[in-house]
Amino acid sequence: MRLSRSGVRVAVAVVLALAGVWGCSSESRKARHTERGDKYYSEQKYKEAVIEYKNVLQVDANDLHAVKRLASAYLSLGDAGQAFPYLVKARDLDPEDLDMRLKLAGLLILGRKAEEAGKEVSFILEKNPKHFEAIQLLASLAANQEEVNSALQKLEEIKSEHDDQVKYHLTVGALHLKNKSLPMAEASFRTALARNPNSIEAHLALGDLLVLKKDLAGAEKEYEAAADLAPMGSIVQVRLADFYMAMKRPDDARKKLTEITEKAPDFLPAYYRLANMALADQKYEECLAILDTVFKRNASDAEARLIRGRLHMARKETASAIEDFEEVVKVQPNAAVGHYQLALAYLQSNDAEKAKSSLKDALRINPDYPDALILMAELELKEGSQQRAVESMEKLLEKQPNLVPALVVLGSAYMAGRDASKAEGAFQKAAALAPGDHRTAYLLGLAQRRQNKNKEAEKQFLNALNLSPQSVEPLVQLVSMDFAAKKNDVALDRVKKQMQNQPDSPALYYLLGRVHLARKEMKPAEAAFLKAIELDPGVSAAYVALGRLYVSGKEYDQALAKLDDAVKVNAGNLSALMLIGLIHQQLGDIPKAMEAYERLLAVNPRFAPAANNLAFLYAEQGREMERALDLAYRARAEAPEDPHVADTLGWILYKMGKIELALTSLQLSAAKLPDNPEVQYHLGVAYHKQANGEAARQALQQALKLSSDFPGAEEARRILAEL
Repeated sequence: MRLSRSGVRVAVAVVLALAGVWGCSSESRKARHTERGDKYYSEQKYKEAVIEYKNVLQVDANDLHAVKRLASAYLSLGDAGQAFPYLVKARDLDPEDLDMRLKLAGLLILGRKAEEAGKEVSFILEKNPKHFEAIQLLASLAANQEEVNSALQKLEEIKSEHDDQVKYHLTVGALHLKNKSLPMAEASFRTALARNPNSIEAHLALGDLLVLKKDLAGAEKEYEAAADLAPMGSIVQVRLADFYMAMKRPDDARKKLTEITEKAPDFLPAYYRLANMALADQKYEECLAILDTVFKRNASDAEARLIRGRLHMARKETASAIEDFEEVVKVQPNAAVGHYQLALAYLQSNDAEKAKSSLKDALRINPDYPDALILMAELELKEGSQQRAVESMEKLLEKQPNLVPALVVLGSAYMAGRDASKAEGAFQKAAALAPGDHRTAYLLGLAQRRQNKNKEAEKQFLNALNLSPQSVEPLVQLVSMDFAAKKNDVALDRVKKQMQNQPDSPALYYLLGRVHLARKEMKPAEAAFLKAIELDPGVSAAYVALGRLYVSGKEYDQALAKLDDAVKVNAGNLSALMLIGLIHQQLGDIPKAMEAYERLLAVNPRFAPAANNLAFLYAEQGREMERALDLAYRARAEAPEDPHVADTLGWILYKMGKIELALTSLQLSAAKLPDNPEVQYHLGVAYHKQANGEAARQALQQALKLSSDFPGAEEARRILAEL
């Protein structure tokens, strides 16, 4: 149908009229929601205000008033993650609003985005060089003495205008703290209190300083004074609870936090602390109940999801953890901590590639995120990229020279690169900074032993053992040194003494078996290995040792008969099937060994020792290499710290031509099994294939020094002759 000219005019008029009605309707809806939002906001009903202002944005996504009010409302609710995108949008819509830019800079500082925060502060100071709050943020960003002194100078220039203000003296005091001038800092904080004895911030600042001076009674007095002055739904109350926790007074902390939730039920940070306390105490159901209270108030609460995700990880419920962390990064894509936690969950699921991707996201958001940088360096180290790990940690340590985890990774990277001297330097500094950490002492001992500094190494291993009596690794090194010095009696005494404190340790029973073997005491060795397997059927090294023991003693027929009887009684007897496979493997009957391992894996596909050995046998035959690799990865997933599993995985990767990946596992194995000639040989030939002649020479010479007739000894001699 064709409209006449008059018909067209009528249609246009109708459309315009409808548009006008719709426009009026939209504007009225917008005005109505704005009015309601403003009312709730003025009454400090911020949750209700948020709903109304979001309704405004559904009508007009760029309504400046609603955007700014949403940012402020979320800040008042203590939800910085939700406030952040609205602050960014407010800045983009109204660049001249210095108050919004100031709040944005504050959140950027909290998010460790110092460079971006600095840009916001610089913009404000360009517009107003005497902007006191901006100078305060500049002071908080000061990272070296030059920047501290510059900020102090700016404050001195405006002293006459702000000398009566508490915040002025607090800022000056904070800068003196950065210069490590505690007396001047204390004087500034006490001046602040003199200006206003009811200043919450001044009491908190003085409390923090008194903690540094180890005046804990004085600090507690200041924190309690601050809490008495603050409203119940305040982070100040939480700070007091945090102090109680730091003083190892969890009951007082829990009492304070519970009081907050009762008197200010909408103040979520108190619930977060209580949930974290329950999680730390492994009270998982209690933790979930607390989080449910939070979710009833906000079903998508990111902080609560982070805590629940960590709980799932503690329970090995990895899929659920990933689901929670993925939701966090969906709700708060610019929260680096969400991406970091997601990386940890991916690692728990053995998905290193996704973990690296999440870490890259975290570091894109916050390039100075220490935990993410350290974890990325650890992954690079496992992939054989020692130099990248070294460069990353050196750069991080330039900014935070006393960061112990970074020093540990740096030292480990040097060790992987066969530079024990530099590793010793990194570990020495870490041990000095953390004298109570047994791990740093142990690593320092390893670096010293690598350099044949045996007296120094022994001292560190003994120190590590003293700091952590339940730790087996230092004892293994001490026993290994005893073997090398032909002090088998000393080794036996060491292990027996340790077993008095840990009578049910499978690792110690395995070590006891090794000592008995060194002393040619076969029956006690057999009993020790069997006890280790009884306590933990997953101790792969005990099976290997027991299998070799039976074969060397020519008792394999008797042993196999006993084991066959055990399997007849219980077809799912994993230990018996494992030993059957090992004995056949030691005897060279590979088909029967593989049959036993396959039978075992049919019962339990995740039994690491069987998966490891079957993978090795496939690889040695040069067939079904992909199946071998799959089995090796399966074994590593179940026993990520087992050096025998690491050796098998590395050897298979070497045979498949993946040298860099192979070296990652072989280095780990060789470090933990320094007295195993085959492991040292595997590492040596991998270095040779990499064209790292010096490292290959060291490993192969060590292998031949340990034994002259291990499998591969002739190949080791041939390569050494070429080198």
